[in-house]
Amino acid sequence: MCRQPDAAYSGFTSMLSTVAKAFQVLSLFTPSRPVWGATSVAAELNLKKSTAHDLLGSLAELGMLHRQGGQYTAGLKLLSLARSAEGSFPWLDATRREMVTLAAQTGEAIHLSVLQGYGLLDLEEVQGSGAVRVVLESHMPPHCTAMGKVLLSELPEAEVARLTSNYQLRALTTNSITTADELHGELVRVAQQGYAYDVEEVYEGVCCIAVPVRGERGPALASISVSAPAFRFYKHKDELRSAVLAAGARLSATLGRPLSG
Repeated sequence: MCRQPDAAYSGFTSMLSTVAKAFQVLSLFTPSRPVWGATSVAAELNLKKSTAHDLLGSLAELGMLHRQGGQYTAGLKLLSLARSAEGSFPWLDATRREMVTLAAQTGEAIHLSVLQGYGLLDLEEVQGSGAVRVVLESHMPPHCTAMGKVLLSELPEAEVARLTSNYQLRALTTNSITTADELHGELVRVAQQGYAYDVEEVYEGVCCIAVPVRGERGPALASISVSAPAFRFYKHKDELRSAVLAAGARLSATLGRPLSG
C-alpha cells in the first residue's frame, strides 16, 4: 500500500509552487515591458486570472511591486534588494566604468550580461552618443547572441550539450543558429578567438560583438558587448572588435587575470 504524503509535506510543496509562480511573475517585469496587469500576467503564464490577481496583490503588499490602479510596476523593495546584491559582486563597479569608456569611444550601445540556466540575463546597459537602443528581453536564448556564445564557450561540452538538449534552438531571425552541430562549431571558434559575433541573429539590422569578463580564476564572470546598426557595424567592424577586445583585456587585468591569446 502506497503511503500518502503527509500534510506537512503537501504544505511544503504547495509553498514551493507558490514561490516559483511569484518568481515567474517578477521575471515578467523588464525594461521593454515594465507594466503588467492581472489579465496580461494570467495570459502570459497560463494562470487563472484570480491566481494572477492574488500573486500580484501579495507581491505589492510585500513591496516587490508597485500598484497603480489595476496595473503593476517593479517596487522599491526590488531596488533595495538589487543594491544589496551588488555588494556580492564587487566586479560590477569596475565593469560599469569600462562600459562608460567603451560607449564614449564607440558611440554605440554597450551591454553586460550573465548566463542563467539557458537564458541570458542583461545586467547593465550604457548608451553611446549615436547608439540605437537594443532591448534584450528577459532570458534571451544565448545561442543567438554574441554574449551568450561567449559564455556558452566557457562551459564544458557536456554542459552545453545538456542545456541544448533541454531547450529548443529556436530562430529569432533567418541568421540564427538552429542546430547543435552548428552551435558546437561556433563555440569552438569563439573559444579559440576570444570573442563572438551576433550578425543580425537576434534583430534584423543589428549586429554585436562580445568578449568575456574574467576574474582571477575560473570561467568568465560575465560578457560585455558592443551593439550597432548593421550598416555601421559592417563599415567599422575591425575598429569595434579592437575596442571591445581592449576593453575586455583592461577589465580582466583589473579584476586579476589578463585575457589569453
